[in-house]
Amino acid sequence: MGLSGLDIYKLLPKTNCKECGFPTCLAFAMKLAQKGAELSACPYVTEEAKTALAAASAPPIRLVTVGKGERKIEVGNEVVLFRHDKTFYHQP
Repeated sequence: MGLSGLDIYKLLPKTNCKECGFPTCLAFAMKLAQKGAELSACPYVTEEAKTALAAASAPPIRLVTVGKGERKIEVGNEVVLFRHDKTFYHQP
């Protein structure tokens, strides 16, 4: 499960410097949680925070390849909160 905006905010420097383009670190954290911003926009984020956020944002479903050549289908590598939220559709 992905981190919430408040979980991400706890890992940020809380300087409210506005260098990321957002008025506060909390606003930046909320956008990060919605996948609307990149962590690299914050110049003051620590390496510890980068590592923790990278691990938390890794897709929980690993990529599986079925078939070979032009009949190959790759399934997975998706981030879903609940299985019913998204369905995998692959047209042959």
